Amino acid sequence: MAISKSDKNSYAICLIGHGSRNQEATQEFQTLLHKIRDKNICQNTQGGFLEFAKPTVTEALSACLNTGLKNIIILPGILFSGKHTEIDIPNSAFEILQNHPEINLIFSNPLETHPEVMEACKSRIQEAEINSNKSIPRCETLLITIGHGSQNTNCNLKVENEISNLGEKLGFAKTLIFFPGINNKSLDDLQEKFIPHGFNRVIIFPFFLFSGVWVNRVHTLADEFQLKYQDTEFLKAPCLSHHEKIVEALVQRTKEKTL
Repeated sequence: MAISKSDKNSYAICLIGHGSRNQEATQEFQTLLHKIRDKNICQNTQGGFLEFAKPTVTEALSACLNTGLKNIIILPGILFSGKHTEIDIPNSAFEILQNHPEINLIFSNPLETHPEVMEACKSRIQEAEINSNKSIPRCETLLITIGHGSQNTNCNLKVENEISNLGEKLGFAKTLIFFPGINNKSLDDLQEKFIPHGFNRVIIFPFFLFSGVWVNRVHTLADEFQLKYQDTEFLKAPCLSHHEKIVEALVQRTKEKTL
């Protein structure tokens, strides 16, 4: 059942993240949640994690229930479609609300390659360039994007195509995309096989929503490359985090489920 766009007081939003033991990642999620609340698009906005951190999904949905609202939009604070968005989040929500048949659950789509997400990617890549004291043109620059990836191959292909198109539009000499989280190939394999021949600069962009183990690995890889290839400049772009364009993408994902 869809919700009337004109009545923002008729529904609550439950933003759900994967969760991390990394305190910085948890704080980034909370900042993102507060920014969505500040948009004032509904009566109540809560947030919770699938694992590793609090509040839990159970606690977040219970807070939504306590408002007395009958419509709850489940908003995945997750980049890729996959097990979390297709199985874990729905199962958790239905289990918690199984004794509340009066509740209308509406599931929003994950962020994926929403246009505002791609704008955030562009901004983060540009931040890396701005922080350099060297003037190296993009035609001499390689862009490497590293994301976790998904078991949903169509989602991976969509991300790969959009990142490649972004790299081309920005004028980079070449764009490479890796998804080390979905196969047995690790970042160590990339380190062993990668040689930056023909590039004066390499930008390494972590296509992750929040800080944590994977972003640390990607940035460590950039540092190791820099030590190994000192004639090439390696720049570390930040992850997407609570960039304003990510906030806007989540707001739009919510509005897609209202009439």
